[in-house]
Amino acid sequence: MVGYTTLHLPDRDVAVWYPADPVAVVGKRKAGYDQATPLPPKLKELVPPKYNTVVTMDAYAGVRANGKGPFPVVLFSHGAGGYRLVNSALSVGIASWGFVVVSVDYLEHGLAAQVSSLGKQTSRPSVGALRKLAGLDRRLMLQGLDLAMRESHRAGSVLSGAVNGTQVAAIGHSAGGGTAFDVLSDPRVKVAIGWAPVPPFGSPVDKPTLIIGAGADVALTPSELAKTYASFSAPKRFVEIGGTRAGHNTFTDTCVVIRGGGGLVQFAVQNHFISQNLGKLATNGCTKSDLDPHAFWAVVQHFTVAELRNIFGIDPQPVGLGDGITQAFPGINITYQHQP
Repeated sequence: MVGYTTLHLPDRDVAVWYPADPVAVVGKRKAGYDQATPLPPKLKELVPPKYNTVVTMDAYAGVRANGKGPFPVVLFSHGAGGYRLVNSALSVGIASWGFVVVSVDYLEHGLAAQVSSLGKQTSRPSVGALRKLAGLDRRLMLQGLDLAMRESHRAGSVLSGAVNGTQVAAIGHSAGGGTAFDVLSDPRVKVAIGWAPVPPFGSPVDKPTLIIGAGADVALTPSELAKTYASFSAPKRFVEIGGTRAGHNTFTDTCVVIRGGGGLVQFAVQNHFISQNLGKLATNGCTKSDLDPHAFWAVVQHFTVAELRNIFGIDPQPVGLGDGITQAFPGINITYQHQP
């Protein structure tokens, strides 16, 4: 059972998924969100109901955490054009294995920022600007950790006693992957996992890493991810999923919505609210001929959870991380390499 709550930093929201008390969820309805959630109020009004698809999460809002904690923490960063909830299916899956997942809204490169900047004359960001943004993202990820810890120590919080601040991992998708790698420089963070990640902005840190990519990703291609993997020190792992049937956006909830008829992405593309490049990226790996996202997520979740359990000592010896694991998902092309 998984619980879900929203915490608040001064200027943004933070989504948190966590192991829930099984008794507390009895009779409760599952939480959800609609496609207009990340948009500013004026843009929300423009989204016709038929495009405002509701995603129901396998989690219950506002229920108390399981009393068997504290649980290890996973800090999550979404990609450019994303928002705190867009990877909720994977976040819920990870939390169900006994982790607290903390997802800050990285507004500076989120969906609302992408929509707001469309049509503006902007030059390519300077190295200084990129460095500043990377530094901000790193600080926000760690602020999310501090916020979750405060809630864990606050009497009456649904997270009371749930957060173990000595066992911390970082995960990010796309641009968020770079944030996850960058935050490894904090002594509290033990491992970083990148889903179709950009490279770290700073120098790679000598801690465990895992890269998971999609075989037909048009942005962070397997060859690009291989370069990032080569730059890391061991121990490290690299997984490529789906062959020609999975892409950059297969990691997100949005992929299911697109396969079902487009949702907000279809509306945004038709009305030129997002750039053509962003629209192409949003549909990459999400056509009906591509791999079912649920099947893709099962592989991502397996490697992610197995790595977390290994690093945190939950499994004294690695489980599900041997070479033979590539045969455990029939019909899905998986390539896997690792260095201890």
